[in-house]
Order: sequence, then structure tokens, then C-alpha cells
Amino acid sequence: MRRKLFWGFLLIMAISLAVVGCEQQNQVKPEDSATGQDETVAALAEGEETSSDPNIVFNLDKKEVTVLAEVNGKYFTEPTRHGVVYAGGSNGDKSVLRGLGDEKVFYETMVSVGFEPSNTLTMEDMSKGVKVEGAALDVYVTWDGQEEIPFSGIIKASEERPMDVRFGGNIENAKEYNTGCILCLDSCAVGITSNAAYETGASADINFYGNSDVLPADGTKVKVIFRARE
Repeated sequence: MRRKLFWGFLLIMAISLAVVGCEQQNQVKPEDSATGQDETVAALAEGEETSSDPNIVFNLDKKEVTVLAEVNGKYFTEPTRHGVVYAGGSNGDKSVLRGLGDEKVFYETMVSVGFEPSNTLTMEDMSKGVKVEGAALDVYVTWDGQEEIPFSGIIKASEERPMDVRFGGNIENAKEYNTGCILCLDSCAVGITSNAAYETGASADINFYGNSDVLPADGTKVKVIFRARE
């Protein structure tokens, strides 16, 4: 009888150890967990709220929307017409700043804050030298240890003009073409915002670059802040 109890006890112990070992095998170790997820803009400041995309926050009182992005050092030396493009869009790697927030959520957040899009540019206008319309915006960039600077300060152009960012809207084109464009450096019928200082098609003759004398190193996280123009 004692021998049966003894072997029974050993069998129970063996089963218990096997179960524990299996559970430990199935547990995800910290170093094996998924990495590379977009980090949020930051701990929310007073008055800030998070949109449906954690990389886009807004402040109703200040009437501003902030998008997390990262520096794309490729365009320190290569020209582009894209200021900020969502990394998940087809133009995601074609901008001075690679946006980490979805451009469609950005549009929705801009509207919810109270900005009025124009939605007047058409794809046919892209070759006609037309300037984008819509709510006038002041756009700033900041990063760790850096006070806000105007977006124009991080851009160099072969023909300099005072920046005039407008909330063009263009949400239907944004959905159709899925480029990810948040801020284009010349007027655009797809970008959610774009620069009315340059007409559509201007980038065919004018080169835009990221300003390496101002921007931090490639891959550095930055915040892009869109405010109602004062």
C-alpha cells in the first residue's frame, strides 16, 4: 500500500513539473516581446487628449494638434516635396519627417478641434499651378531639449518663400490614394495640409530638403504641432 502511494506521489509530481515547464515555455520573455511599436507622443500635458491614434494628441483650449514623427536623414541631401508623411502610407519614406500617426486620424482630429478644411483642390489641379486654400496654420517642431521652432526652420528650398500652411483637407483623395501625406511642401490635392506659398506642381522646378543644420540626427523622434494661425 505504501509503495502504491509512493509511486502515485511521484506520478503527481512529474505531471505538475511538466505542466509548470510547459507554462514557462509558453510565457513570452521580455526580450522576446514585440518591439518597434510606435511610442506615444509623450505623457499628456494639461489640457491634452489622445485621439484614436496614440501618436496624435490634441488640445481643444489651445486649438492645436500634435503628431509624433521621426527625422528621415535621407532628405538632408535628396530633394522631396513631402514635409510629413505617415509611415504606413505609400509615400511613408519620402518625407523629411516620417509621421508615426495616421493621416486620416490626423484629418479627423483637426476637424474635431475646429479647423475648417477647404476640400477645393482636385487631382486635375495638380498640373495647373493652383494654390491650396483652407484654415491657416502655424506649424512648429520640437524634440527633447529643443524649444519649439517654426516648421519653415527645418526646411531648405532652392527658391525660398514664406511658408503658408493650409488645411486643404482632401480626405477623399487621401483615402483613395493612401499616400499618408500629412504636410506637403507645395500645394497638394492629396495632402491633409500643404504649403500655399508654392502652387501645385512647383516641386517640379523647386527642390526641398531637410535642414541638417537645424534638425537632429536621422531617426530622432520629434513632435509636429499644428495650431490656428495667430
